[in-house]
Amino acid sequence: MTVLIINSAEPSERGFVEAIRNALVGLSVESVIEEYAEFIDAQDIKACDAVIISASPKGDNGNFKERLKSFQWLKKTKIPVLGICAGHQFIGAIFGGALISDAQSEDGITSVKIETPDPLFQESSRLITVEQHHNDAIALPEEFTLLASSSRCGVQAMRHQTKPIYSVQWHAERSNPDIIRNFMNIVQRMLIDKGEIVLDSIARVCDTKNAKFIRHNDA
Repeated sequence: MTVLIINSAEPSERGFVEAIRNALVGLSVESVIEEYAEFIDAQDIKACDAVIISASPKGDNGNFKERLKSFQWLKKTKIPVLGICAGHQFIGAIFGGALISDAQSEDGITSVKIETPDPLFQESSRLITVEQHHNDAIALPEEFTLLASSSRCGVQAMRHQTKPIYSVQWHAERSNPDIIRNFMNIVQRMLIDKGEIVLDSIARVCDTKNAKFIRHNDA
């Protein structure tokens, strides 16, 4: 499988995308990092099996509307997508959610409540500890289901109702890399169902939800 990691920060800021790559270690995944500016006015993305949209530094939303031009492809794509922090906000805004400035800001270690059970939170408790660094938040778009919230931020995680598009407000790449791995398990199961992945003889007799990845090839 190939995962496209889109850096939603500026090119000099590599910490968020490298943390995502680290979360993929141990999985049978090739990852490619591209800058968000490479996708201005792109209508769709097809040359990968999944997309992860990274975070950007806290307070980096001054040019939010301009950067949003790089995510118009989300409206048409059928590829599984996971957005993290700023990526979460871009996804929400593309689908009509209002950007909420300052009123729901969080900084540091907080608790998030899982509102709707989902494979993204497989083996997680109802209340999870996460790392937050954001001034802005996003309102829940009509086409999305609320997955998680906190006492301060109403939309901590969400899922599109008909597309495999997920997003989380907190820095899962730092505090909860298991969520990124769970997302990749979702992608793998989708590809298996479509017949695009053939499991080896051992994995074929296993329940696919328990199938494990083998390694991560950095491409």
